[in-house]
Amino acid sequence: MPGAAARGTNALIWAARLAVAGPLLCITLVALLHVLEPGVNDSDAVSEYALGDFGWLMNIAFFSGAAGIGALAFVLHRSLARSKTAVAGIVLLSIAAVAWVLLGAGNIDPEGADATTHGLIHGIGFFLGLPTRLAAPFVLAAAFRRDERWAGHRRLTLALGVAALVAEVAGFSDLASVVTLRLSLGLWLVWIALTGARVLSWRHLTASIRASGPATRSYG
Repeated sequence: MPGAAARGTNALIWAARLAVAGPLLCITLVALLHVLEPGVNDSDAVSEYALGDFGWLMNIAFFSGAAGIGALAFVLHRSLARSKTAVAGIVLLSIAAVAWVLLGAGNIDPEGADATTHGLIHGIGFFLGLPTRLAAPFVLAAAFRRDERWAGHRRLTLALGVAALVAEVAGFSDLASVVTLRLSLGLWLVWIALTGARVLSWRHLTASIRASGPATRSYG
């Protein structure tokens, strides 16, 4: 029977796999919906795919994204050296995961339609999810600097975070918003997947992870 350390390592690996698979499935489903529901392709909000005949695919996309985001929060909780920025970043990811569950649980109201409970749930998810997903890479980039296992991921995190933020601002400024808002969302999901993939590259370091145990706690 595996010991507690081995079980902890296995949990970390499986969570990292989910952090990779969830966002990639979300991206794949949204891309598929561009083919299945071409009438929505001109909309700024990918949430509107949920209103079509294949809307259930958009719901699954949100839930798979939520699973990946939540899994990454767990991965970082288990592997990232504790600091104020680390805790803040993990909290941001956790809120974003809850937000994506809400996005999938409640469909957006059609434009011009009366407000519904589903639309309210979706709106709460949007207002929770947007700032947390834009802020998380910047906060975690600061935390990565304090941990030698994650320091090499800091530049990529900052680059994707800046690119996603610029694309989001461009979208809200009506600069090719159909493209830029999708780009911002895609960059965020790619970052989630790449961050999970980094942990999978540590598999040959399993022995050292077992030996070191939980990350040391240092509030700086």
